[in-house]
Amino acid sequence: MPLVALNLDQARTAYAALELRAATSDLQIATLQATVDALNTSQATVLDRANLLTQYTVSQAQSNAQLLANQAGQVAPDIPLNDFIAALGLAVALGEASMPDRAITSVTTSLQAYLTFDTAQDGSTKVGVRFYQPELGQPTALATATFGIEKIPPQPGAPAPRNLYTVLQSKQAVYTNPAWLPFMSGTPPVSPAAQVVTEVARIFANIGAWTFPYIVQEAAVIATLETTLAGLVAAAAPSPGASAYANIVAALANLASALNPANRSTYVAGDLYALTAALDATTRLAQTLVT
Repeated sequence: MPLVALNLDQARTAYAALELRAATSDLQIATLQATVDALNTSQATVLDRANLLTQYTVSQAQSNAQLLANQAGQVAPDIPLNDFIAALGLAVALGEASMPDRAITSVTTSLQAYLTFDTAQDGSTKVGVRFYQPELGQPTALATATFGIEKIPPQPGAPAPRNLYTVLQSKQAVYTNPAWLPFMSGTPPVSPAAQVVTEVARIFANIGAWTFPYIVQEAAVIATLETTLAGLVAAAAPSPGASAYANIVAALANLASALNPANRSTYVAGDLYALTAALDATTRLAQTLVT
């Protein structure tokens, strides 16, 4: 296009084309600037997301480490194997104690579980039982342990100890004797002997839900009532028999206190047998006082 136009219309056309180019350049510059701004904004967003992903990755790594630590803790035994066997023996003994005309001489049990091994403080190896949980592996990996519990009979010639049901029946029969009625305590006066009879009836009514802590609790109640009765008997007629009765009742109270769940966390069948024998001993001496 010539720089100098001799024709006015030609000059106008050239000027209009120049203005159009200038406007187009401005539009392209504006578009380019908008694109640059959009890219800057996108870059900031990408950086923010990258930072969030980095933080999330770090936190997940920490969470995974904690999960691994928790899973390792889950491999610890639910219960030591010897405690499990002791608990089973006590359960069998409680079942036998509720049956006055039956005896359980032996029990054989098979257990499927994870068997864990740990070293005790004394250097010995402790075997533990971990019951199956899906997150810990396939059930096909469970081990099987079979063991038996045998009840040791008394020595030849020695009387067999009576079970708890029979002992409580005898206690109820002894304290039903009218000879105990003069011994009253409290305001208004009540008969501790009659309260023992009532307490035994309550124990029999709950026989389907016997647990050892429950038996210990009831033995403590009976020991308290018999302690009151022993004091009344000693005050009314002091005698060697009354003193012996008071001593044997104190032994029952001490045993019940020692077996209290607040003082003990685990029990064995021998604890039940000892408590039964103590309850029987107070009954036998009480019988001598009214015959």
